[in-house]
Amino acid sequence: MSARGRLTLEKLGYSMPSDAPAFQAPPYHYRNAQAVSVKFETDREAALDALPEPLELIEPASANLSIYWYPFSTFGPYHEAILRLYARHDGKPLTYIHQIFVDTEPPMLAGREVWGFPKKLATIGFERDRDMIVGRLERPAGVRLATMLMRPEQPVAHLGSNGPTTGLRIIPSADPADPRPALAELIAADSQHELRAAWEGPASIAFPDASVFDPVNRFPVRRIVKAVFMEYDILLPAGRVIARL
Repeated sequence: MSARGRLTLEKLGYSMPSDAPAFQAPPYHYRNAQAVSVKFETDREAALDALPEPLELIEPASANLSIYWYPFSTFGPYHEAILRLYARHDGKPLTYIHQIFVDTEPPMLAGREVWGFPKKLATIGFERDRDMIVGRLERPAGVRLATMLMRPEQPVAHLGSNGPTTGLRIIPSADPADPRPALAELIAADSQHELRAAWEGPASIAFPDASVFDPVNRFPVRRIVKAVFMEYDILLPAGRVIARL
């Protein structure tokens, strides 16, 4: 005599596997985070090609490369590197994540599944060298996709908001006859930041190695607009769907 399983929707864990979730439910907490964030003007056509249709490019076209060190988070300690664009949705500013990398699995899994942040595992460095902060992104190790140098020189009392961080969550179709995604939606995350300190100064960005698998050099650096070193705490909540493709 056959019997049906007893695992129902109400009994599922927050994330996969159903009885041993890979990550917990939000919000997620960060303490003493450090980051170097560099905004730069880039090629308009390259930015438009990468931007989802519901979003409007803020001009002049600008991108941002940021490298982070999180000594404490509820995902554990890890590094992160983000390449994003400045855009609007319904007239409101946001930043759209084009590429993002981490060096441990829990934030990678949560980032992809909860917000659609297209996280990949990589080798990321964040360190002080004399008066400079050095950020490095490699994937695989030894292939240098990006190098960032920044020298903090002057304190910054206040940093304006660029709006929520937004990702494009894509769920592939299980049907090989239908190449379209089963789901494609833009998800915004309204994270909260408690700034401890911020410093601005000169910076440079280089993309030493090109990779067809990780085209971090897709947005050429025309002009550095602003570079900031920050120390802060973060509260990262669940996201909200703002558009479906």
